[in-house]
Amino acid sequence: MEEAVKEVLEMIEPLRAGELAERLGKVSVYIQSAARAGDARQSANFIRFAILNLDAALTAALEAAVFRPRLASRSDEQKKADALKKSFDRMDRPDRGMLEHYRGSSDPLNKYLVAGPWGHEYLKRRGVDLEEFDREICEMLGCKESPAGRMMAAYARIRRAIGDVERAKLGGDIR
Repeated sequence: MEEAVKEVLEMIEPLRAGELAERLGKVSVYIQSAARAGDARQSANFIRFAILNLDAALTAALEAAVFRPRLASRSDEQKKADALKKSFDRMDRPDRGMLEHYRGSSDPLNKYLVAGPWGHEYLKRRGVDLEEFDREICEMLGCKESPAGRMMAAYARIRRAIGDVERAKLGGDIR
C-alpha cells in the first residue's frame, strides 16, 4: 500500500507546475489521506476526491493545449458532439477513429471536440485506456514538452496508480 501511494506521488511531483499545481497538490493530499484513513468509507471518499482533482487537472491541461474555436456557440458544439458520438458509437476502437478523424478533419470545432475534454470523457465512458490516444494527440498538437502535454501523457498512468492504491486499501474498485 505504501509503495502504491509513493508511486502516485512520484508521478505527480514533476507535473506540479503553473495552473496544474493546485489540483495535483490536492491529488497528493487526498491519496495520502486515503492511505491513512481509518475506515473503508472514508478512504473511498478520499480516493474519489483524488480522482476528481486528477480529472480537473486533465481538463485544465486539455483546455490549455487544444485550440477552442471562439465563434462556435454551445448549440453548435452540442450538435457536432452528438453527430460525432453517433459516428464513434459504431466503432469497436473509437480511439483509433478519433485520431483518424482529427488527422483528416479541417473543421476546428471537430478537432477541438475530438482532442479536448469532450473526446476524453467519451473515451473514458467507453472504457478506453487514454495513454496511447493522449501520446498521439500530444504529438499532433506539438505540446509533448509543455506542462499541459506532460499532464496529458501522464494521466492514464496516474489513474492506474490511483487504482492500485484503491485496490490495496479497499480490495475493490470504486466508481
